[in-house]
Amino acid sequence: MNRRFFHGLLIAAMAMTAFVQAPAIAAESKEQAALALVKNIGDEAVKTLADTSLSEKQKQEHFEKFLDNSFDMPRIGRFVLGQYWRDASSEQQTEFLKVFRDFMVASYSEKIGSYSGENLEIKDATSLNDKESLVHSVITRPNGPPIKLDWRVRDTGNGEKIVDVIIEGISMAQTHRSEFASVISQPGMGVDGLINKLKEQIKTASN
Repeated sequence: MNRRFFHGLLIAAMAMTAFVQAPAIAAESKEQAALALVKNIGDEAVKTLADTSLSEKQKQEHFEKFLDNSFDMPRIGRFVLGQYWRDASSEQQTEFLKVFRDFMVASYSEKIGSYSGENLEIKDATSLNDKESLVHSVITRPNGPPIKLDWRVRDTGNGEKIVDVIIEGISMAQTHRSEFASVISQPGMGVDGLINKLKEQIKTASN
């Protein structure tokens, strides 16, 4: 799957789930809690995306809140920086986490308008370890084949958070990790070079 197509699918997935925070739910298992999180997000997202009374700006604002509240962005940020996280100074780590979060907002919130009648169909959840579950789902589309979409959900001790989205077997987090490593390893780049490149992309997306 090429990068452009993957990003297109990711945008559709993020748009599908950008508008609701799941409430705290008493569940018998972490798998049930993970299922409840993703199901509630999907159900409410479809309703909100179809709401023509909301402007695109309002939907983008919802997306930003969704990202902050439903994704464990610090954990994802540390993962995508990979081995370079340990080598980075504390100042670089702090700056990267902020810029990475802003990069995610800028990259995907502007594409919210790409929603065109998709629905999220939740299948089941499996345990990955004592902290994480994988929720299996499918995006059904009126004008295309279904898209397999898995959600890696972690029990943080303070509620469930999404730590990865896996589309047709391709991990969002791993994709960013590989792309960022490629940038950092270029001569004269390093972590500071990656941060500056992300800032440029944020600026471009905002224009």
